[in-house]
Amino acid sequence: MITTATADELMDVLRAIARASRTARQIPLEDDLPAWTVAVLSMLAREGEQRLGRVAAHLEVDPSVASRQVAALEQLGLVLRRPDPADGRAQLFAASDAGIATLGGYRDMRARWVADALEGWDDAEVAQLVARLELLVHDLHHALCERSEPALRAVARPAS
Repeated sequence: MITTATADELMDVLRAIARASRTARQIPLEDDLPAWTVAVLSMLAREGEQRLGRVAAHLEVDPSVASRQVAALEQLGLVLRRPDPADGRAQLFAASDAGIATLGGYRDMRARWVADALEGWDDAEVAQLVARLELLVHDLHHALCERSEPALRAVARPAS
């Protein structure tokens, strides 16, 4: 079992990582594309066509914000729109070939940045860090789920 002081140190480091991640996401892409472009294109590239509501939920923004963002990417030719065959009122959005290429360029730039930042590290050290961080994420997620389950059960329990 770790001490409270060690747990506090870990939480401080995790907060610093989160701040660095937020800062890195604010760096504009090539051609002055906004940083949220990566979030939209990554989701569409990974998950395929999506309705606007799903894009908004992924970005954790209001659908009106997601609508403006997707429309801007569509105007740039990075996103394609088509009617949803299952519901004529809805639209499906997908990353275009140009969007996939833009995302690839960003990922290459990010990989070069990380490689430069970790110049003194070797692949084995990075692989070990990645494995430990994956375990940390798993264990923290598991602990959070265990803590929330009693609360969820209490909410789901009918009043007597």
